[in-house]
Amino acid sequence: MSAVIADSVSNPYATPRVATVPAPAPVASNKPGSFPIIFGGFVLLLLGYFTSNLLVIAELYKIGMGPDGTAPPPLAALQLTPAQGWMFYIASAAAFIVGAVMVGSQRFNPIAVVCYVMCPLVGLIYAVASPLRMVRKYAEIVAAGYLLVGSCLACTGAMRLIALYQRSNDGFAPVLASMMTEAGLALVLGAIVKFWSVPATSPADEAPVVAQLVDG
Repeated sequence: MSAVIADSVSNPYATPRVATVPAPAPVASNKPGSFPIIFGGFVLLLLGYFTSNLLVIAELYKIGMGPDGTAPPPLAALQLTPAQGWMFYIASAAAFIVGAVMVGSQRFNPIAVVCYVMCPLVGLIYAVASPLRMVRKYAEIVAAGYLLVGSCLACTGAMRLIALYQRSNDGFAPVLASMMTEAGLALVLGAIVKFWSVPATSPADEAPVVAQLVDG
């Protein structure tokens, strides 16, 4: 009888029991990449690539155009000073780097398939950035690899640009050095964006992992 009464009357001093609800498992998103970001990056990288690597570099390093290489550079009529030329180069190179990161950071979008098919440069950037974009578990390690390779390419290309400046008869060597510098800086910026987007692990999340390592 007492047991029945005890079960029917709740104890006001007892600690209420809280039912633990398991957190829902994260659902992988198959959402395509943003078309405005892809198209905007496509425009930036094309304008920045051709302006910096062909027009401005040809003017700064006095690279002749035409079949015999005697035609003046396309920007020769502007009569840019060296300072103005380098500022123009930095701005156009920055446009290419930002555009490359914008394209490489987005998933494939069927609406933008023309950009990937008709421009091999966009397809190459998308392919190179795919491991960095898709990695989840070892994101920091992969980003560190991109950062290392990008830093080496950027430093090598920049040193080559300095060594070739105000020298004649170097052909398209400055163009190759410029492309190397811009590609390296794009890898560095992409790695920084990946580091920034990786969520920080709280101590509460690390505790189960540490416990498993200790027990194992």
